[in-house]
Amino acid sequence: MKRSLHILLIAGISGLFLSSTRAQNIDTATNNTAIRKLVKNYEDAWNRHDPKALAASYSSDATWVNWFGAYYIGRQDIEDHYRTTHNGYFKQSHYYTRAVEDIQYLKPDVAIAHVRTGLSDDTRYPGEVFEFRRMIVLTKKNGTWLIQAGQNAKLEKGIK
Repeated sequence: MKRSLHILLIAGISGLFLSSTRAQNIDTATNNTAIRKLVKNYEDAWNRHDPKALAASYSSDATWVNWFGAYYIGRQDIEDHYRTTHNGYFKQSHYYTRAVEDIQYLKPDVAIAHVRTGLSDDTRYPGEVFEFRRMIVLTKKNGTWLIQAGQNAKLEKGIK
């Protein structure tokens, strides 16, 4: 009797674990497509120099660290930063996405991605083209992926 109860208990716990694991399954193809679309929308918004559309890629309580180390808190702060820079030294800039290097899912609604990007026509650096690696933490809220946090790292020449 004790052995049967023990087996039943193990089977029950295993069943709960398996159903929990199934609930955690992630439709990576669909989610990867949505995240790649977010990255593309960001690129398009940058090249239109549209601060509101750029900020729309972020959650309302997002944080962002640029390649100089400046720290922005919240979508409005991020939008204000984009408005200032795109009315200034980024006014004629061109931003491109070279590759979404990886997307890792920590939970069905939390992902980390590394995105390889570049930038030209920053008026502070005439004639220079910069390459970056962006690390972004994304959260899925109400079915939509948004940037929750991120940081941009400028790549030195020769870094792959």
